[in-house]
Amino acid sequence: MPQFKLDPFINEISETQEADATKIVVHGVLWDEFRKGSDAAFIQIYEQFFDSLYNYGMRLSQDESQTKDGIQEVFFDLKRLRHKIGPTDNIKFYLLKCLKRKLQRQFSKWEQRRESLDSSQDFDFTISHEQQLIDQQMSMEKIEELNSAIAKLSPRKKEIIYYFFYEGFSYVQIQEIMGLDSVKTTRNLMYKALGFLRETLK
Repeated sequence: MPQFKLDPFINEISETQEADATKIVVHGVLWDEFRKGSDAAFIQIYEQFFDSLYNYGMRLSQDESQTKDGIQEVFFDLKRLRHKIGPTDNIKFYLLKCLKRKLQRQFSKWEQRRESLDSSQDFDFTISHEQQLIDQQMSMEKIEELNSAIAKLSPRKKEIIYYFFYEGFSYVQIQEIMGLDSVKTTRNLMYKALGFLRETLK
């Protein structure tokens, strides 16, 4: 998966590293072993991705018990339906998509929530100097300013920034997980988010 720098002052998104082909192969092999019935592969997937799923679920629901229940349901369904599940070369994307679908079903008023994505119920995240989302030469002061600007984004714009820079998802994957109309719509939302950050940081 390509890695990108989050620099709101440039008009184009810069790719810093080539796709990690080895990681894709490893994910594909592990997933296939799980699909064939390997309990060891299932346990490895659970242990490797639980923390990522938990952190992601908390950004969506802000409810610990709801998030943990959703994760358990995801893995229960995976084990029960493993022989019917298709291949994937990005296990994290597959699992996050499953968890989001589970949590959506748990939200009794999810449709109303989707229609009011600029409300105080936020998709929340911050970045640190250690994360490879940003130029490593950026000072702590600049990182704090960037986090402050990110906090002012609408939840929808904050969500797309998270998927692209934090998770390294492609526009096609972001379109799918966010339920957007097209890749073009996804790109437009990204550039609106970056434009807002540029204006805020002036």
